[in-house]
Amino acid sequence: MRSAVFLLLTLIPTAASAQVLASVWYRGLPSGVPRYADLEAIRDNGFNAVTWPLQHVSGAMELQRMAARVGLTVVVRAESVPLTLPLSVTGESKVDLLVTRTPRSEWTALIWRAVAHGARVVSFDAGLAEGTGLWNESGIPDWVPVASSLGRQLTANGTLVGSLRRGPPVTVEMPDEALDLSLLENARAWVIVATNASTEAGRSVDTSATFPADVPNAEWLNLFDGSMMSMLYRSTGSRWRVRLGPGEAKVFVIDKRR
Repeated sequence: MRSAVFLLLTLIPTAASAQVLASVWYRGLPSGVPRYADLEAIRDNGFNAVTWPLQHVSGAMELQRMAARVGLTVVVRAESVPLTLPLSVTGESKVDLLVTRTPRSEWTALIWRAVAHGARVVSFDAGLAEGTGLWNESGIPDWVPVASSLGRQLTANGTLVGSLRRGPPVTVEMPDEALDLSLLENARAWVIVATNASTEAGRSVDTSATFPADVPNAEWLNLFDGSMMSMLYRSTGSRWRVRLGPGEAKVFVIDKRR
């Protein structure tokens, strides 16, 4: 039993890991028994990790062997804890998005808000006792392309985001309870993550934010579409007009050495 526990500890990513993981909950097929084909499907849908339940410790070694062959990191969790707006800002390092219980319109804002507050493992959970949920008798469930797109967003920028820490506070001129605006940094870059938690039709965020004086005003790169964003320069701190549609997230980065 001691060796099994040691194995589990070695499979769990540590805080020192500078890589964001986009994962899929997988409980084996049949339950507790990993299949190579299922892990290939997880990888082929753009995820870089698989989340395995602690209760199936007996299958963990075989899972690790298979996952290494397809290039997946194994994450072991005792249980799946549904990601909610209150939970997204608590700094949990590992979060779970229950795809059947969370409205799809909330996914982007929920996930990026959690990442801005320290989440480094995001696991999509179809809530099944067996299998991955990536396909069924009717084909590919409609949640899969959405989760895959978000997973690719995270993994494409995983090293950058994984290295970030909280930056200095930002002043929002007209605070909105739906808005979360985080300024993050590492040794080389500043990153802004802004999310609108509201998904009500017409419930947009439109306000302004003032950044610390040493944060540059231009040109910020949008990590999602490659467009550029400039701020209004002020000697007391650059000012950004924050506009977010319902459930929207925006992530911008700029080199500190500019």
